[in-house]
Amino acid sequence: MRIVVDTSVIIDYTRANIGLFSQLIKDSKLGNCDLYIPSVVVTELWSGRETKSSKSAVRLEKLLELFKVIDLNRDIAKRSGIISRDYGVLGFDSIIAATALELGAQIATSNIKHFYKIKNIKLYSK
Repeated sequence: MRIVVDTSVIIDYTRANIGLFSQLIKDSKLGNCDLYIPSVVVTELWSGRETKSSKSAVRLEKLLELFKVIDLNRDIAKRSGIISRDYGVLGFDSIIAATALELGAQIATSNIKHFYKIKNIKLYSK
């Protein structure tokens, strides 16, 4: 199973050690899933003020090694635009959704309301 991880899952884990992250890592280590993050998630994570701290920056780099990063390409960008147009999902969320659809993956998120209305999106749940 392929899972695209939304920024919210990583932030929930790094700030409060809650949410889906621990289960996803466990499932990945057991070979039950492959974990992906769109490059825009990397952007969102590095935009946090806490990454100014070298300790936090090192921790984030180590955490990002757990995922295969998917770069924005023409197909994902086109699908993202269509999602924005048709469903009103804007910005990074439309790119995250488009990435999941291109990979045939589920989305792991704690912001279900940002994605549930998109046709053919599959949301990960424990």
